[in-house]
Amino acid sequence: MVVAFHLAYVDPAYGLAVELIGAVISAGNWGVTIFFTLSGFLISYPFWKRKIRGTPPLIPPGYGWRRFWKIYPPLALSIVLLTPIYILRTNDTSFLVVASQWLVGWPLVHPVDGRLNAVMWSLIVEVHFYILLPLLFLCLKRVSVKLCLGMISLTLLVVPTAFRWWNLSQGVHTQLHPEIEIHFPSLLDAFAFGTLLAGLENLKIIKKSWAWLGDLGFILLFAAMLARWRLNLHPLTAPLIQSEILDCVVKLAAALMLCYIANSNHPRSRLLSQPRLRWCGLISYEWYLFHQPIYEWAKEIFGRPHGSILKYGLLVGGSFICGLVIAATIYRYFSLPILKYGRNRH
Repeated sequence: MVVAFHLAYVDPAYGLAVELIGAVISAGNWGVTIFFTLSGFLISYPFWKRKIRGTPPLIPPGYGWRRFWKIYPPLALSIVLLTPIYILRTNDTSFLVVASQWLVGWPLVHPVDGRLNAVMWSLIVEVHFYILLPLLFLCLKRVSVKLCLGMISLTLLVVPTAFRWWNLSQGVHTQLHPEIEIHFPSLLDAFAFGTLLAGLENLKIIKKSWAWLGDLGFILLFAAMLARWRLNLHPLTAPLIQSEILDCVVKLAAALMLCYIANSNHPRSRLLSQPRLRWCGLISYEWYLFHQPIYEWAKEIFGRPHGSILKYGLLVGGSFICGLVIAATIYRYFSLPILKYGRNRH
C-alpha cells in the first residue's frame, strides 16, 4: 500500500473507474497505520508472554539491541548512500547537517528538515513506541496481567488521541514538510489495538472463530477508502475532522484484520502467509528506506509521462523493480549478516 501510494498515480479526468482506482491508491498511506498495528502486536508479544508466565526479567533479554541491529545499520547505510546523491543533484551541502542529525538520533527529540527521505517520519514514531513500551511494562510491573493489559492498551489509545485532538484544537498538527514534526505521543494510538490483541492472544482468549473478523476488517478498510474518495468530492464537515474519523475506522479495520492470527488455516490467513509475501515482509524495511528517492530521481531524470502510458509504465514499473532489487540485495548482503551477528552476540 505504501509503495503504491508513493509510486503510482492516476488522472481522474479519464473517468469514474480510473478515479476509483486513484482513490484506492491514495489510501495507501493508511498502510503505515496498518503497519503500526502489526508492530504493536509483534513487539509487545514477548512482553506479554513473560508477564503472563512471570518470567524475569520483564523486558525480554536483548530487546534494545535487537531493535538497534534491525533498525539502525540499514538506516545509516541509506543515509550514507543517499545523501551524496541529494547533494550532487541540488548542490546543497545542508543535506550533510540533516544526515548528521539522523545518524545521531536527533529527530527522536526535535523536528528536522523533511527533505532527506521524508518517509522516515514513521520510523520516528516506531522508535518512540519501542522506547515507551518497556517503560509502561516496568511501571505496571506489580499489576495483574489483565489489569495491565487494560491499562497499557487504554493508555496507548486514549493519551495520544487526546493529545492529538488538543493539538488540533490549537492549530498544531503533524507535518512532514518543510520540517518533520511528529509531536510525541500524538500518533502512538495506532499501536494500541495490536498491543491489546497480543495480550489477548497470550492469555488464550482469542478463539479460532475470531478469524472471520479479518474479512470484516478488509470490508471496513475498503469502505473507508470509498468514503474518503466521496468525502473529498462532497465534504460533510471540516477536513481534519473527516480525516480523524476515517483514521479511527482504519485503525479498527487493521485490528480486525489482525484477527486472522486466530486460525492459520483460514483461507485468507493462508493467502497472506504465501512465501512471496513473507519474502516481501523480510525485505520491507530496506524497501521502505530506498523506494521513494529512487522514484523521485527517476521522474527528475526522465521527466513526467504527460499522458504516455508506456513512459508511465517504465517510470513506475522500473522504479518498483529497481527498489525491490536494491532492497533485496541490501537485506541479503548487509542487513542479514548484521542481524545474525546481533542475535549471536545478544
